[in-house]
Amino acid sequence: MKKIIQYATTLLLLLVVGTSCEEGNDNWRIITDVQPGLYISGDATIYSADATSSLLKKPAFDGDVEGVEMVGIYTWLKKDGSFTILEVNAEGEQVRYGKGEVVAAGTGTSNMVAGASAFSVDEDGLYYVAYNKKDKQLSIIPVKFGIIGDATPGKWSNETPMTVSYNDAQATVEFSLKDIVLDKKEMKFRYFATWGVELPYDGSLVKIHTNMGAVTAGPLSEAYSECEGGGANFSISKAGVYDITLKLELRRGVFSAKGVCTAEDTSSATLPEKMFIIGSPWSWNWSNAPEMNPVHSHDGLFWGIYYLDANAEVKFNNELSWDAGENFGVETGDAKGFGEYPAGGSNLKVENAGYYQILVKCVLSADKKSVVRTVVLSEPVPYLIGNTIGSWEIKDENKFTLDASTKEYVSPALTASDNLRICVKLDGCDWWQSEFNVFDGKIVFRGKGGDQEAVPAQAGQVVRLNFQSNTGSIK
Repeated sequence: MKKIIQYATTLLLLLVVGTSCEEGNDNWRIITDVQPGLYISGDATIYSADATSSLLKKPAFDGDVEGVEMVGIYTWLKKDGSFTILEVNAEGEQVRYGKGEVVAAGTGTSNMVAGASAFSVDEDGLYYVAYNKKDKQLSIIPVKFGIIGDATPGKWSNETPMTVSYNDAQATVEFSLKDIVLDKKEMKFRYFATWGVELPYDGSLVKIHTNMGAVTAGPLSEAYSECEGGGANFSISKAGVYDITLKLELRRGVFSAKGVCTAEDTSSATLPEKMFIIGSPWSWNWSNAPEMNPVHSHDGLFWGIYYLDANAEVKFNNELSWDAGENFGVETGDAKGFGEYPAGGSNLKVENAGYYQILVKCVLSADKKSVVRTVVLSEPVPYLIGNTIGSWEIKDENKFTLDASTKEYVSPALTASDNLRICVKLDGCDWWQSEFNVFDGKIVFRGKGGDQEAVPAQAGQVVRLNFQSNTGSIK
């Protein structure tokens, strides 16, 4: 009899516990077959039921986001269907969410409400669905990949769009691009037309990567290589015509990419990767010859700012040599002012003393068998740009002026405390492609490198630049 009473008491306790899990929220119920986490399912997706492959996982964040509670998933969504988000807690309890009030239309962000109407999209396609645990908000971001990089037609400024296809039977999404001409340089995949998408989080913003690169840096080969958000650039091993594919396996949540060269570019001419200036200011000695700055994302373009005396003469070469490389000047030896001049065998002589911004342009001829060179002389005009001056556009009110007594360029006073950014204007180029800054009293040019280290500056400070000594100050 004692054992029977114990069994009855145990059964009663189980019933009480089971009932208490449902009190206060009709949306909660005990489940035993799904692990804790967030899941997407519905007839708009390939997931008819909640499963491991429909689990939302930590995004590829851009920057330090320690402690941010956000998860997401790349998934194909159909417009003729709907989906919900299932939350399962550590105790195995679940609640299913639908769409509430829209809070950020640009990123498709809305509040999530338990038991509300399901989510839907206006067109079939690949989407990144991100769940903000802190604010209980869902963002639905359309994804249309393209290729970007100095190997591509749009360089690092613009994507070349890819065509998307969906295979329901194999649960795969493929972005493809056929017969695209690529240079022997680098590329990756990007969507959203910017380097990251910012999503609302706890009264601020967090940024996730919108580019897909290689897990392990290396060439884009004919075999698929796995990709990840914010991954390394793919290198293109030979110039030519390519068929490019970026594939997503929905059930594994894995991106991979391949590139098949269908026709190699066998043209003999190549653009120079370096350019040096030599002449009377440097005693015609190659050991003194400065290297010109390569223009970011524009192969064959080089620039620099130099102080030249009246009748000073200069020439150029991609090698530090009179015997190797391609020595050139301009077509005629008469003294030149500001202007554009075809390359030739004569020394470039300047008419007046002063600073000159010199741009050397090298482009391939129409048949790609030779390099056409041009030299452009212009008045140097550095500009402040960015938050310290309140504009990310090059504006006349933010330009430096030349102090003739010191031969230094002097900026307007900074209007805000932030990171300093400086550039010159080059036709056909974005400001960051001719960017430079002052580090420990020295002018350092970005060239073809990544973002330079931040240079904090304070409101009211003034920047001075001396291109004779390549020094500067921020005071």
